[in-house]
Formats: sequence, structure tokens, C-alpha cells
Amino acid sequence: MPPVDSDQRSPWWFLPLVALLFLGLLGTRSLNEPDEGRYAEIAREMIETGNWFVPQIWYVPHLDKPPFTYWAVAASLSVFGVNEWAARLPLALAGLSAAWATFLLVRSVAGAAAARWSVLILGTSALYWVMARMLTTDMFLTQFIAWAIYFFWRSWRSLDALEEQEAVSGQQSVVSSQQALTGTEDEADPAGDARALAARRSFGWQLAAWAAMAGGALTKGPIALVIPLAAFGALLWWRRDVRPAAKAEDFTSVPFGAFLWWRNCTWNPRLSVLLFGALAGVPLFVALALPWFWMLWESVPHSFEFMVKGQVVGHAMQAAAKNRAQPFWFFVPVLIGGFLPWTLLLGWLWRRAHWRSLDARTQEAWLMLSVWAGVTFVLFSVNSAKLMHYILPMFPALAALVALRWPALGALASGPASSPMAPETAGSETGAPSWAWRALPAGALVPLIALPVACWFAFKIRDQLWVKFAPFAATLLLVVVGWESRKWSAALCVRWACGLAPIALLVVAALSPLVETELRSNQTLEPLGMALKREFQDGDIVVIRKRIPQGLPFYAHPVISAHQRPYFSGLPEHRMPFAFPGNRERLGDRVLKDDRIFGNLLAGPKRVLVVGFKGSLVNARPLARGKPLRLLAESGDWELFTNR
Repeated sequence: MPPVDSDQRSPWWFLPLVALLFLGLLGTRSLNEPDEGRYAEIAREMIETGNWFVPQIWYVPHLDKPPFTYWAVAASLSVFGVNEWAARLPLALAGLSAAWATFLLVRSVAGAAAARWSVLILGTSALYWVMARMLTTDMFLTQFIAWAIYFFWRSWRSLDALEEQEAVSGQQSVVSSQQALTGTEDEADPAGDARALAARRSFGWQLAAWAAMAGGALTKGPIALVIPLAAFGALLWWRRDVRPAAKAEDFTSVPFGAFLWWRNCTWNPRLSVLLFGALAGVPLFVALALPWFWMLWESVPHSFEFMVKGQVVGHAMQAAAKNRAQPFWFFVPVLIGGFLPWTLLLGWLWRRAHWRSLDARTQEAWLMLSVWAGVTFVLFSVNSAKLMHYILPMFPALAALVALRWPALGALASGPASSPMAPETAGSETGAPSWAWRALPAGALVPLIALPVACWFAFKIRDQLWVKFAPFAATLLLVVVGWESRKWSAALCVRWACGLAPIALLVVAALSPLVETELRSNQTLEPLGMALKREFQDGDIVVIRKRIPQGLPFYAHPVISAHQRPYFSGLPEHRMPFAFPGNRERLGDRVLKDDRIFGNLLAGPKRVLVVGFKGSLVNARPLARGKPLRLLAESGDWELFTNR
């Protein structure tokens, strides 16, 4: 373990700041489409139907992802009620959990001050903060990967005692031989006991790692195995010290003797213990992760073909069909923007001089973390299906690397305001140029500019005053901070970045609800669901037209429920809910075969409430045979209209 820090106790502000980062304003924003609405609705239907085994949306199977995310959200909704805060709480806790794993790993290498800094870096990174309150599977996956790698690291470090006892055991063997000859042999074997204890501890940590990977597999599939095993495998390769035996045999005269080279080798005891742990870990992984998949494949027809061929293989091969195809360099700008305000420091992480200055223990941690981050980035870059949050599992590794690269700044950033590093010497003292440190506080303010700019250009939101004036105010503030930071030391720049980033991010969280209905395909459906509940009367017919509003039942229940399902008209055959084989048959007569039947409903005597995508009202008028249609509500790209 590293030397004890002079200040092991966290500053009074540390835990409140971390809690505010992850839990502050968590429920102020409604659920956004399509991901948040879909995941929350699947969890809500688990509670309503009591079926926690087969994930369902709109009351038919939906097997795009394994069930852990749905289980976690459903458990929260069961305890805290059906609301946005409860839906996002497991996500925020997963973000905290991954940060905790990062803290423990860094603390085992560089002490508590550096570990605290790694948590602040991770929690204030723009993409990590956003995804810790955006309901998807990626934060849960990141949590399990972080814990698996930490457990593997602890397993590795537990075996240090084996090497420490090798010399002692050699000396004790000589003493034991002498005692045996004199008849004074002592049964106690402290070195052997220490080795056995180290092996047991390592074995236990390995089992914990395999259990964490099983949780990841139940979250997002086999990727939860690939990243931790690649990171730990790199560490094993780095320490592949197979030592020659004391007396080698000559197999050159034996037929195929070259294949018996291993008979002349004595394996590192570390590898023997780790191999034994893997032999036990694999069955544990299978016992924890596979039963759900096996029972599902046995009980739900076509589920194996859909999940394995359609999701695992097809996810990469059919990215264009799912609007996820992106060029190989897609994640470069995502990483640059997503790791703000700390992005510039990445340019000075990997330096030969720094590597040579590390002790063996820190080199091992550095290698493992670098492979963790690198494999994640490369793996998702070569995959044709890309979404911004796919590289989220690399962020704990990057935060740990930055903290380990400059561990002293962790203490300085939480210590006294004065710092021995003057601005002009910050670059030479820290290994990064002074301008990179001075850019940190300004980088923390970038989200205040990015949000209104995205609203103006990407979503064409131009009717709100704050969208017009916020970029100029934020830019002015950024210039002022950038000008003042010329006088600051590296530690003071880190302080300001850690202080400004939470403020900027929470301001973004407070402003987001103002535009949540104008985000096009990512808008919320809460106003639409409330309007449907308000207008619905007993005996009314509800029709979903042209496109499925995935999270609508979350807000419209009980108007839409397992016992009161709507009709579906004009939905694409290759999209949810028809994407899973057999769902069309499961919906039965709730699927209107053609527009003629839909027109008959509109022209009939019963009141019909139609939830349709923008333009559905205009397209439905010719089908109503002269009966007037009336718009009841309009929310973003969605319409609610009726024939009465």
C-alpha cells in the first residue's frame, strides 16, 4: 500500500460536492425520447404486469438489451413511485459507484488525495456527468467494468506477499532441514501461512471480479468481459516472468522435443494462483449471467436469434439501418468535448520520461489503466455502430490516469490556497505547459455556451431569450476567467476548474427543462401524456398513428395499460414494437391492417383519440370521409387530435 497521506480525511466540502454533482436537480427534467422513455416504461411495465423476467414495452417483448437496467429502475420505481427522480436514481448511484471504484483503485496506488482528485475529474467530465443523469445502459456497464478491473487489481496486489516470502521461504527451508536432522523441527510455518493467506485473498478478489463482469453481461452483453479481461491480460503479459528451472533437461534428441520446452520452466506462483482463480471464476460467471439468457431463449420463441444474431452481430453489421453508422474518427471529437474541462491534460499523459520515473507498482497500474482506456476507444471506433455514450467506460480510466500523472496536484487542489508553483514555472514543474493549466477554468464554462448554441443551430429553438443571450454572457465570463487565470498557479487553476465545472453543469441541468419539448426526436412526451389523460373518457378509442411514442405510457397510464391497449395504425414493420418476431401476432386485432380501417374508426360513431407524429392530422383528414377532425394538443413533433 502507498504511504499514508498527511491528510487522509476528506475536506468537509468533498462529499457534499460529489453528492450535488450526481444527485442535484436529478428529477427536474422530464424523460427524453427515445432512450429514457423506453427504459423507464419497460421498468414501469414490469411493476404493472408483475413480469420481471421478460422485458416488455407496450406490453409485448422487447429484448434489445439484457434486464439489469430495467430491474434497477423498476426496483427504484417500486420504492419511490413512478416519477423521473426515481427513474434516474439508480443511474446516479451507478455513476457514484464507478467513481468509488476509481477512488479505491487510485488510493491503492497514490494515496487518498490523488484518489479524491480522480473522483472530481470524473464527476465534472461533461459526458460522464450527462450520462449519470441520462437513462441508458452505459453508466451501469461502466460501473461493472470499473469494479471488475478494481477487483482484478486487488487480486494482483494481494499476491505481492508471495514474492515477499520467496526469500524467506528459502531460508526457512534450510532451517527446517537442520531442525529435522536434530529432531527439533517446529510445526509453525509463518511464510507458508502468509502465502496461503495471500492466495486466498487473491482468489476472493478474482471471484468478485467475475461476479462484476456477470453484472455487466446482464446489462449490455459480452463487452463487459472484453474490456476487463483485456486490461488485466495486459498486466499479466507485462509480468510474464517464466523462469528457467535450476537443472534443464536436453530434449533435442527426443522426437518433437522442441514442443517439450515447457518441461524446463518453473512458473511464477502468481500465475498459478490467478489461473486457479480463473478456473473458479468462469463457472461463477456462467452461474450468475447465463441462467436468465438460457431460460429466456427456452421460453420466448426466436429470442436467441434476435439477441445473438440481431443484436450482438447485427448491431455492428447493420448500423446504417439503425442510424448509428459513423466514421472511424467519430469518437475523437466526442472525447475532446466529453472530457472537458480536463481534455488538454490528455496530451501530456503518456510521456517516456514520466514512465521511467514510475516505480514498478505504479507502472503496472498505469499499464492496466492505459489498456482499459485504449481498448474501449479502439473497440468502439472499429465498430460501425456508434453513439456518443458508447465510450463512457473509458472515462474512469482516464480520470485515474490524470490523477496518477499529477498526484501532487490532488493535495494542492484541496490544501491551502497558496501554492509553490508560480504561473511561469507551472509547466516545468508539472510536465504540462502553463497554458494547458490556465485553460482548465475556461474549459469548465464551455457547457454554458454549448447548450444554447446547440439549441439555436441543431434544434432551431430561437423563441427563448436566454438562448439568444446566454452564449454572449457565457463567452464574456469565459474570457474574464481566461484572462485572470494568467496569474494562477497550476493548483489554483485546478481549484477553479473543480469549482466552476459543477456550477456550469448544474446551470445546464436547470435550463434544460425550458427546451425539453423542442428537442425533436429527443423531446419529452410528458405534456402529450398529460393531455391524453385529461381528454380521455370512458369508451374512447386510442390510436397510435405512424410512429410509436416509446415512453408515452409512462405518463399516460392508466389510459394506456395492459388491460386497455391502444390501436396501432401505419407503423413501420421494421421498427419497435414489430421489430421482435411475433409481436405483430401478439398485438392481434390492435394492429389496423390498412388506412381504410383507420378511416372507418374516424368516420364511425365512437370518439377516437389519435396520437400521431407531426403531420398526422393533415394526412388523416381525407380518411375521415368529411368528418371534421379537431386538434386537442400539440407538443413538439407530436399531435393529439380527435374526431369529435
